[in-house]
Amino acid sequence: MKVTVLGTGGWGLTLGQVVYENKNELTFWTNSQAEVDLLSTEHQYKDKLPGVIFPADFKYTTDMHAALEDCDMVLIVVPSQFMGGVAKNLGSWTPKKGKEPIVVCATKGILEGTDQLMSEVILENVPWLTEDKMVAFSGPSHAEEVSRHVFTAIVAACVNEGSAKFVQKMMSCSYLRVYTSTDIIGAELCGSVKNVIAIASGILYGIGAGDNTRAALLTRGQAEMCRLGKALGAKPETFAGLAGMGDLIVTCLSEHSRNRYVGEHIGKGETLDQVLAGMKMIAEGVPTCRSTKALAEKLGVEMPIVNAVYDALFNNKPVKDVLKELMSRDLKAENWA
Repeated sequence: MKVTVLGTGGWGLTLGQVVYENKNELTFWTNSQAEVDLLSTEHQYKDKLPGVIFPADFKYTTDMHAALEDCDMVLIVVPSQFMGGVAKNLGSWTPKKGKEPIVVCATKGILEGTDQLMSEVILENVPWLTEDKMVAFSGPSHAEEVSRHVFTAIVAACVNEGSAKFVQKMMSCSYLRVYTSTDIIGAELCGSVKNVIAIASGILYGIGAGDNTRAALLTRGQAEMCRLGKALGAKPETFAGLAGMGDLIVTCLSEHSRNRYVGEHIGKGETLDQVLAGMKMIAEGVPTCRSTKALAEKLGVEMPIVNAVYDALFNNKPVKDVLKELMSRDLKAENWA
């Protein structure tokens, strides 16, 4: 099989490595000639995955259409804010009739301005792609660990179970176990909103909060995710699985989490601009916080933790005031959705 990976960040390179080790032909696309030159000569990306060396015969190009020629599967792994442009470029390519590839999105986020999930952005911009070949790839999976063959489980979700099983077979290996789901909305929503909850978790680390507080955050954060998912037609059980609670746990607690990092420094008193200026990689939870808040308001879904993170990030509200407001909300029964 021939696979094209759109994106040469840490996760894109890692998933490409999985495909390659499963004996598939592989080509990477990036819009940066500097990245092509770097990866082609050094075979590593020290800023993103220090110490991980990739095979010397990996192919890199800035010509997307050339990379896509005769491919059987496209893996999209670009930051969410660039998804519209990348999807338009993908849509301007025309595959041979009857040879349309399955498209797998491993990007987690909700597009600002339109409040669309990543699969919706792709489908809107790629005229030859249909829902039955659009797959979301999501779950508790830091590139820093998968690239080093640390045992990991993840979910391939598509309305067409056959397409999900195709990706399951392509991406499963000795250290990566892929499960399937038909709830693409739930899988994508979990992968997006958990990044916002992870910023909240980081804030708790920054102020020195205890285990009780983090446990409460994860549980109530999952309830907020589930409420939003219910409003969009997602399946409740998805939020209790790998794409939901699994990804929420790892992103909120792991030292590899960029979103936790952002929150931790906010909790220590830094401004968002100061935190982002010191980062080399993108924390998806920052733009996703804005789009999640907008989507929740549009649907009439109550998400107090998301609103609190928004206030801390964008309204410069002191963390102590944000937490005081959360803890002094009206008392109520524990409702899950």
